[in-house]
Amino acid sequence: MVEGREHESNLIRKATTGDHRAFLELIVPYQTRLLRRAQALLGSMEDAEDAVQEALLMAYRSLAKFRGESGIYTYIYRIVINKCHDSVRKRRRTDSDSLDNVPLISDERVSISKNHELSEESGYLIEKINSLDKKYRQVLLMRYYDDLSYQEIADLVHISVGTVKSRLFKARELLKRSIVRDGKGDEYFADMV
Repeated sequence: MVEGREHESNLIRKATTGDHRAFLELIVPYQTRLLRRAQALLGSMEDAEDAVQEALLMAYRSLAKFRGESGIYTYIYRIVINKCHDSVRKRRRTDSDSLDNVPLISDERVSISKNHELSEESGYLIEKINSLDKKYRQVLLMRYYDDLSYQEIADLVHISVGTVKSRLFKARELLKRSIVRDGKGDEYFADMV
């Protein structure tokens, strides 16, 4: 882990001096994850690619300001999310509610056009997750959808690790209650334990 951080720090130093190859080496491992998250937020791969490209360019230009308080992925992830929020706001200038009306989770393993063909159960679970209050939905998606650590989530949301754990617990409980209220079984929670 220390070697990984040291290597990352060396790449950042090189990239801030104009070494484009160092920056590419730094971001290549994360591009697919960033694209998937942007696609889930924006609903289109084309929009996601644009947002990620703009975010990476912004990250490169502002890399000298990176303080290293979190990992580079967390830093770039936040920029991508902000770019996605900006894109949604531009699309919905008349709607003051930025991301609450946009599907926040989809099955990124298939194209957006194929999402309509997802199984009834997957669609049901996605609907239940999207119906959670934003603060619970946010940490749940970051943990299980983006596979972020508790610390990465805490850094991104500007809350303590304890609050992340508390919100995740509450999100799982709310999700479980909602599903049980609908008469569904516990099979939805096998991966969350």
